[in-house]
Order: sequence, then C-alpha cells, then structure tokens
Amino acid sequence: MLNYLSIIRGAVHQSLDSACIKLASVISDIFGKSGMYLLNCVLEGREIDDIIDGIPSGRLKKKADQIKESIKSRLDVSQVILIRGSLSLMKSIQERIDELDGEISARIQYRKNDLAIAMSIPGTGFVSATAILAEIGNYTDFEKPEQLAAWCGLVPSLYQSAEKTILGGITKQGSKHIRRMLIQVAYAISRTKDSKLKKFFLRIQAKKGSKVAAVALARKVLCILHHLLINQEMYLEDRDKKNMHHKPLIPPSPIEMSIQEMIDYIVRAGYVVTKSDSIGGFG
Repeated sequence: MLNYLSIIRGAVHQSLDSACIKLASVISDIFGKSGMYLLNCVLEGREIDDIIDGIPSGRLKKKADQIKESIKSRLDVSQVILIRGSLSLMKSIQERIDELDGEISARIQYRKNDLAIAMSIPGTGFVSATAILAEIGNYTDFEKPEQLAAWCGLVPSLYQSAEKTILGGITKQGSKHIRRMLIQVAYAISRTKDSKLKKFFLRIQAKKGSKVAAVALARKVLCILHHLLINQEMYLEDRDKKNMHHKPLIPPSPIEMSIQEMIDYIVRAGYVVTKSDSIGGFG
C-alpha cells in the first residue's frame, strides 16, 4: 500500500514536470500544507500574482521569485484530470493506511516497550517499526545481532577458493520485506540533520556509493536494534548519554507471538506473504 502511494506521488511529479511546472525545486514536499496550496492553485489555473498573494506561509512567501520561475505554464485539461484523480486516490489510500495503523496499534499494545525502543532509532517510524518487529518475532531466538543480520540476509556472501576468500553481495536470505523496511530506514537516516548513523552512511557513501551505504547502515541498524531489545534500552546519541542516566525500561522477557499474528501484521500493512520452502518459513 505504501508502494502504491509512492508510485502515485511519482506520477503527479511526472505530470507536473511534463508541463514544465517545477514545484519540487521550490518546496521539498509538494504534498504538505504549503505544497498542496501551490498545487491546488496550479490545478485551478490561477494567475501567478494571485498565487503569491495567497501563500499562507511567510517562509514560503519569501521564495516568491523562485515560485514564479517554477510555474511558467499551465496544465491542460487532461493533466488536471489526471492529477486530481491521483490526489483523490492518494487520499483514499492514506485513509486506509491510517485505519490499519489504528488496528496494528491496538494489537501491538503488549509490545509497546519494544515498539518504543524501535522508534527511538532515527529514521524509524510507526509503520516500519511495527513491520520490522513483526518480521523478527521473538528476538531472543538470536543470541547475537550477527545471527539476526544473517537471518535477514544482510550479511555478505562468501566465495572461497583454495587460496582466497572473496566477499560478495548480501545473501538476501530470509524476508525481503524486512530488508526493504530497513533500507528505507537507512535512507531516512541519511536525510536526518545530525546523528552518528548519518555520519556512518556518509562515510560509506563516499567510498562505495549510496546503495552499498544503505545496505551497510540497514545491517548496522538491525544489530543496534537487537542490542536495544535484548537490554530493553532506548537508542541514545552520545550527547544524550552524557545528559542522562539511562535505566532499562522493563526486565528482559521473551516475546510470545504466533506465526499467524506476525503474518497478520504484515498483510494488514499491505504486504504479500508467501511460504518459502528454501528458507523454511515465510518470505
């Protein structure tokens, strides 16, 4: 469902670009409050001076010249119909996502400490935290974080010959959903203002590119999460650790969660779950 939302957003951007309307060059999120004001004005075919005069945000109003440069043409009727239809569909999908969030929230109450721990990691929101926890299930099954990373397919593959061992790409064993969620978290971290995890991403990115950096950070986040869950601790930056004495939230305890409950969480979040004989579970 989240994928569909991203696809539709991309279609709106493409429609605007094809009409030489570059709102994204002025505002980072054209689907936010200020962005939707500009987008609706464009859809209504309003004159640029009227658009500028009606801008509700003083901060955005300071970009009047940039806005004028970004809106140099009008949408034709077919483009207006397409974009309005896309916005209507986005609204319906978002409403359904909100409903699912409510259902998941109600069902995950007995894991609220684990959820709070997962969401304390930068870049990790409610949906991604819920999906990751549901995929992992009982984290005490993994004695070491490296075992969990291997189970998720986020460790390098090995190619051995008589004289040397070569590291390849990640094995991609286990659930593709948890890998996708963790990589999304990694990219979200890369957009945060300041954190050790972002610095880690930038360091790898400079040497090996964004994709490798995202996978490396996804693995690091998973290992950190395992440590935090086992010790029932919240994620803290070094500067935060200096300012507070942190104690465990609750004594560690095994999580009782059935396979069906995990599947229900993933399905309700919009994923397709199929049985995979190759890994002896669901993927």
